[in-house]
Amino acid sequence: MEFLNLRWADLDPNFHLRHSVYYDLAAQERIAILDRYGINAAVMIDQHFGPVLFKEECVFKREIRLSSRIYIDTKVLKMKRDASFWVIQHSFIAETDTLHALLKVEGSWMDTIKRKLARPVPPIVLEGMENFPKTADFEYI
Repeated sequence: MEFLNLRWADLDPNFHLRHSVYYDLAAQERIAILDRYGINAAVMIDQHFGPVLFKEECVFKREIRLSSRIYIDTKVLKMKRDASFWVIQHSFIAETDTLHALLKVEGSWMDTIKRKLARPVPPIVLEGMENFPKTADFEYI
């Protein structure tokens, strides 16, 4: 568990985390996890694919302030068996285990040359997504 490094620039006029920062932090966390499982920028460029989002939403539960000690717990909530579609959930949690926000994204993989959904997904994607952490109530769809 790694706590977030929040910056003054991340705050809004009410001195809590700006709404758009949640999305930026979640995206950075997703990319870091994908990288751990071999799905990195170099592989995506070489094999001509990348992630694409269809939906992104956040439910804000409690304020996050500059001094807050928060970490993001990121896991796959749902996924097609071929990893061609997935829902990833990001829980913004305080060191006291208090949930501050729940952000979910629905996405797939795009062929960056054809500019269409990648079907089938490259083998490294299937392997990486199988290894990606899963929620307790994870389900294949």
